[in-house]
Amino acid sequence: MLPPPRSSTAPRLSALQVTLVGLLVFASLLNYVDRQATAAVSPTLKEEFHLTDEAWGWMNTAFSAAYTVTTSLGGLWIDRVGVGRGLLISVIVWSFAAAGHALATSFAGLCGWRMMLAVGEGPGAASPLKGVRRVLPREYWDFGTALIGAGAAGGAMVAPILVSPLAERFGWRAAFLVTAAVSLIWIPLWVAFALGSRANLQAGEQAGEQAVPQPQRPRTRLDWRSNALWATALCILFTVPPTVFTNNFLALYLSRTYQVTQGEMGRWLWQPFLWLDVGQLLGGAVISFWIIRGWRPFVARRLIIVIGFLGSLVLGLAVRAADEAGAMFWLNASRFFFQAAYIAMVTYAIQAVPDDQTAYLNGLMNGVFSICNMVMNPVIGRLADQHGYSPVLVVVTVLPMVGMACWLVLTARHERLASHYGPEGRPPDPE
Repeated sequence: MLPPPRSSTAPRLSALQVTLVGLLVFASLLNYVDRQATAAVSPTLKEEFHLTDEAWGWMNTAFSAAYTVTTSLGGLWIDRVGVGRGLLISVIVWSFAAAGHALATSFAGLCGWRMMLAVGEGPGAASPLKGVRRVLPREYWDFGTALIGAGAAGGAMVAPILVSPLAERFGWRAAFLVTAAVSLIWIPLWVAFALGSRANLQAGEQAGEQAVPQPQRPRTRLDWRSNALWATALCILFTVPPTVFTNNFLALYLSRTYQVTQGEMGRWLWQPFLWLDVGQLLGGAVISFWIIRGWRPFVARRLIIVIGFLGSLVLGLAVRAADEAGAMFWLNASRFFFQAAYIAMVTYAIQAVPDDQTAYLNGLMNGVFSICNMVMNPVIGRLADQHGYSPVLVVVTVLPMVGMACWLVLTARHERLASHYGPEGRPPDPE
């Protein structure tokens, strides 16, 4: 039975709030344009550097290994220096590294620039959700989180549309230089709007007129015994494999299975990210609407998580697709369902910790994502080299069900304990 609505009035947002969220979304878009540029030209890079699919997987693992460290520690750093200055520094570093890809002359050099990219993108990726929490009222956190995810997916969608034609006409090195230069648009806008005190994005500031005040808690360390924390970590670990496949192997899959050429890649590679965007925006909007109407946030998020992860199972039908259009149809549908669930899971995680731990938690979530990348990239590459992509599709379809089960069990326990002991969901420490 649905809970009765408590309120149907949504808080009004100021022009500054809207502008800041827009810039946070733009930063997420830039992050993924620079990150996915290599995937968009992967057939060309494989040919130039004489790589197998497994070697390609190890190159992505090099990025993930560095990213695991930089995003975890970077989140802690962002909590210390603030989103305003921290994100600015991160964008400058990763833009330099993205341009540096054009200088690579060997496989080792390419791996080195990928790792340098991770140094900048790690803290940068840990920043936007803390920004959303600082800028928006809590009723909008789910939709704000979805917007940040939409920016990332938008970047992954724009990358092949932008990079493939540039690489085809001017060469892959020019493509990296152009995508890196796009950040020059964002930097002055961020300096103008985000570094002032009214933006509420500096270290040490308290939530002011741009957000709902956050409760102050004396403890400043994450509670590693939290069921909510482990629910999030295990869910990410097991649900990210289809994202690893889409981000890093989709072009290789289409090229090998359906003989799609480099020039034709731009027609297909943007599609999963469009449907991913639609899924997360719709999922975030529905959850925010339900919360405004009086639903318990946990109930709303749990329902979307179950629907989304179960719906993502349609990816397995791509194994029987007769052509690339059929395979992309099922992949796109899976991305739509998957991301609606993923956004609900991420928002549940960030609301479970105090404000001064948000970026650190976001960084740890990105770190777990990166660990999954490190493990799955060479596994997917080896499976593809030895058996083709059909077993790869089966594996990445089934694993998210394990993550969903872990999340449901551990969050149910967290909520039961929270009803007795408060939001931290555990008994108090003994005196």
